[in-house]
Amino acid sequence: MIKQKHQQLFDLLRKELRDGTWPEGSKLPSLKELSEQYSVSINVASKAVELLTDARLVTIKKGSGIYSASSGRPAIVEFKYSGERLYGCYRCAKRLHVLLEDYLDWQLEFWNPFFERVSMENPDIELSVSYHRRDVSKSDSFDLVFGSPSFLYRKGFTPEDLFDSFSLKKYGDLSLSDFLLSPEAIPLGNNAYLPYGFLYYRLLTADSAFSEPLHGENVLDYIERHAAGADQPVGYAIENCERFLQNCGLSFLSAEESVFRMPDRELLLTVFSRARTLYQAGHLIFPHGRVSDYDEIYKMRRPQPIRITEYGSNRGNEPDEVLLQRGLRLLKYPAGKNHHQIAMTCAIHRDTLFPEECCRVFLCLLQKKSQQEMRKKRVAESILPGGARNPLQLQAMVISSPLPAYFDEMINYIVNWEFFYYLEGRRNENVYTLIKNKAEHFLKQKQKGQGVEPC
Repeated sequence: MIKQKHQQLFDLLRKELRDGTWPEGSKLPSLKELSEQYSVSINVASKAVELLTDARLVTIKKGSGIYSASSGRPAIVEFKYSGERLYGCYRCAKRLHVLLEDYLDWQLEFWNPFFERVSMENPDIELSVSYHRRDVSKSDSFDLVFGSPSFLYRKGFTPEDLFDSFSLKKYGDLSLSDFLLSPEAIPLGNNAYLPYGFLYYRLLTADSAFSEPLHGENVLDYIERHAAGADQPVGYAIENCERFLQNCGLSFLSAEESVFRMPDRELLLTVFSRARTLYQAGHLIFPHGRVSDYDEIYKMRRPQPIRITEYGSNRGNEPDEVLLQRGLRLLKYPAGKNHHQIAMTCAIHRDTLFPEECCRVFLCLLQKKSQQEMRKKRVAESILPGGARNPLQLQAMVISSPLPAYFDEMINYIVNWEFFYYLEGRRNENVYTLIKNKAEHFLKQKQKGQGVEPC
């Protein structure tokens, strides 16, 4: 479900109110000022303020203006853990700075108790944890980081700056051979990414018309099969453009060199053409460039054009059992010839003063109790033997996309948008050359040091 502009503005203002931008009782900008600040019409601003009023976040004083009714406080981006001691009061404690990709409330229901337990069981360790900070640079002195390899790469934690699993054996028992994943299974990770879990994708629908994917069927095949003879649009929502194109056999990565590389021209145009036919008939839905309310989409209520959607194992705030009780169905993801599990990993920086202590934190995450709770909270699937819901998910190499930042940016800034414009009919067969030329120029400018604000 695509959010209208006034709903998007409501979300922005609600977040700012809850973050303490306007303390309780303070005056907000006028409707005219809000419309100018957020580049919307006064009508849109007025509708957004009405929603804020209904949510009791603001009050309207006639003839005076809009006033905050929220007792929000500035957002906390860093949490501190020190067991039973007051953080920082014991001078001999070793302080570890941790960066974590997860940040949603239901994810923190796992991580908060986990870090508390680590600091309780290891009184020589104090933890300072930053959650999903966007402003991280290589100059930031984090000792260890948790997240997907692509998150680690984007934040500057590349393998050459990290301990590999062999070097870390001097500081702890990192024998991971019995686990479902090992550092060697992470592509391009050079054994520096230590897996603690994985994510995988499924399909979520409320419609009995959809069947399980056939063997070897990819997303395009799946949609085309259900579109044949259908009396209404399939309404299949793709969540991630790069994963969709990779699923259809299009890769923009040279695995040998870890750089951006154009795929075969005929293959790209064939995939793009098949996708456009489905998109323009309403069978494929690609909500690129528009803010979508995924929590609402996942409820699969009618009427909405989305009848079936891709659904990550860590998506949504409801357990699978609740989804099934509400009459929804979970089907396998049409993976085609590829597997699209995402490894969740830990990395330890070479500059840390305390590698053994970092190993201890990581090993706590591999304990059976932690792995079971992590899976229960839907943070990630367990890599303990027998811990996965479906062991077949790990028969193939895990796709984790540990790519340099410029690759991510070229996918986001160029490939995704050109694919979207092709679907919309605003590009023709020149889309291949356009992607190639724009990517070459972008890369050249990036290498010259011209910064671009990351997506």
